[in-house]
Amino acid sequence: MTEFVWLSRFVAGEAWSVLPAFVLSVALGALVHALQLDGLIRRAVEARIGLAVLLATAVGAFSPLCACTVVPVISGLLYGGVPLAPVMSFWIASPTMDPEKFALTVSMLGWPLAVARLAATLALSVGAGYLTVALVRAGLLGTNVLRRPAASQSSATKGRLPVISGASDGATSSCCAVGAAAPPTTPASFGRRLANVDWPTAGREMAVQGCRLGRWLLLAFLLEALIVRYVPQPAIASVLGGGSRFAVVIAALVGIPLYLNNVAALPIVSGLLAQGMQPGAAIAFLIAGPVTTVPAMSAVWGVVTRRVFALYLGVSLLGAVVFGWLTNLVLG
Repeated sequence: MTEFVWLSRFVAGEAWSVLPAFVLSVALGALVHALQLDGLIRRAVEARIGLAVLLATAVGAFSPLCACTVVPVISGLLYGGVPLAPVMSFWIASPTMDPEKFALTVSMLGWPLAVARLAATLALSVGAGYLTVALVRAGLLGTNVLRRPAASQSSATKGRLPVISGASDGATSSCCAVGAAAPPTTPASFGRRLANVDWPTAGREMAVQGCRLGRWLLLAFLLEALIVRYVPQPAIASVLGGGSRFAVVIAALVGIPLYLNNVAALPIVSGLLAQGMQPGAAIAFLIAGPVTTVPAMSAVWGVVTRRVFALYLGVSLLGAVVFGWLTNLVLG
């Protein structure tokens, strides 16, 4: 059997095994967008600050936004006067978890790691929100969290979601292909939203999303095949396996330059787990990676002050490491 035939069969087999979950997850993502459920974000965070943190975490965990597309949303919320604490919770939860990501995680990594990822995301997001509340009340984040005060915006742009430009490489464009939709001006019941869905448009969006994500998924399966075929198991075990004390920390740090998107990351993590990767290292990579991608961080740097940026980066990395260690204690 030639190498090409082996790689092709491996990729085809993996793709076939996750096809039902992939189709379902893409359909869910398209339906959430068609129902304009992301418009609930602004109303959710206008409640009391403590309750807003919980609501923002819940909404973020269901919003189909990646690390790049969430930046215009959080920028618009901050410029609109929404407190930093619930925005921080939404900021961390949204790129890390949504129904599509959870379904794919179950399909590729199994229920234990999928539940661990969900629990870590929710706990980290809520913790980041309440930590931000404490820091703001102590005056440690300064009087303005934005690099440009909200008053500097023109009246024509105030209240809208500004577009934050990032790098223009292939990975970024695939992550930022879908912009954030503006929230609806008036609330609507679920039944009314469902009745008003433009199903042909939703179907086309599902097809576009399927093609866009599918090509990254195939590439990720190819990378998984290469890892399984050519990366020596002792090398993986020595860095991310059970004998390494720093596997969780290394996994969180390597997510910054190496993480592409959730669809591409899951098969790679699956291949590494097969080669001896610690479950806690997998969780650390899947928590830190989506939040701290280089394109997203470069966009965030232009929006908030250095103190807020340091809080966002520090909470993401430290939280990923802590929950990675906890995962090892429970599942290791």
